[in-house]
Amino acid sequence: MLTANLSGYPKRPDLESIRKYLDVGGENPFITSVKNAVQGQIKAKIDIVTDGQIRYPIPLMASNVPGMTTDGRVCIENKLGAPRTPMMTLDFLTAAAECEDARLVKAVLPGPFSFAKSCELDTKSPYSSRCDVDLLFDIASIIRFEIEALKESKARLIQIVEPVDSIKDIDIFLDLLSFLFKRVKTPICHVEGDVSMAFPQLLDAKISVISFDVVDFPQNREILKFEELFEVHDKIISLGCVDSSVATKESVESIERRVIAFVDAFGYESVWISPNKTLASLSPRTAFHKLEQLVSTKNRIATRTT
Repeated sequence: MLTANLSGYPKRPDLESIRKYLDVGGENPFITSVKNAVQGQIKAKIDIVTDGQIRYPIPLMASNVPGMTTDGRVCIENKLGAPRTPMMTLDFLTAAAECEDARLVKAVLPGPFSFAKSCELDTKSPYSSRCDVDLLFDIASIIRFEIEALKESKARLIQIVEPVDSIKDIDIFLDLLSFLFKRVKTPICHVEGDVSMAFPQLLDAKISVISFDVVDFPQNREILKFEELFEVHDKIISLGCVDSSVATKESVESIERRVIAFVDAFGYESVWISPNKTLASLSPRTAFHKLEQLVSTKNRIATRTT
């Protein structure tokens, strides 16, 4: 079992620190925030950290793509072109340097469906809708450009995030995953929402780790019935089992109850645990305690299984 941060971690720089940087220089406050986010995760002793998603990935990536504008909201105005330069590697490299091992840093990117859903579509664009297959694959090319740059920066753990209600066609989604994750060491997909409708097809996906929420969506326990298929497809399951939406501290016992059936079904080594959503909106202290509870849950389960 491994403990992993799902995605974000507090906190982004405030306007005052950004203004000060612009006026007098010094270390970029976004870099400082990445370092602080990584240090908080390391202090909590989790196994897999992220860069904290200090910058919003979709507008950051879009700012570098011909055919997209980012004035307030990302808008698709023309046929999307090739990105000019990678935008996601700087924070990954900062996080890797801070924890001294790139293998322990998970890069997190939006998936094509969620990226498209977050954009406005100008009437001048050549795409018929945000579900246009051509648009989805053009966006996938942008994401893959970032993935290739992350691979060159020694990233091994690369995750995309897709809300299940954004996935309009599971077969197209599987094709997109195959396109995105070619030759990625450990591809991960976190699917938000009720993922039961995506099974068993999702087991055919070009991913090593399937991640989902068992706090807000207890019905995802239905996946337990696919125990044998998970073994056949050699998948790891990652459970969002710590409630990220509340500041209160949950008991280790309550977190363990969400996890233990999956450990019994799939085995201790085939289960990861994480928060169920981003921690970015919480205070650093609360986010730290959420990760601490993950580690305590892992230790408790390890004692039980040995």
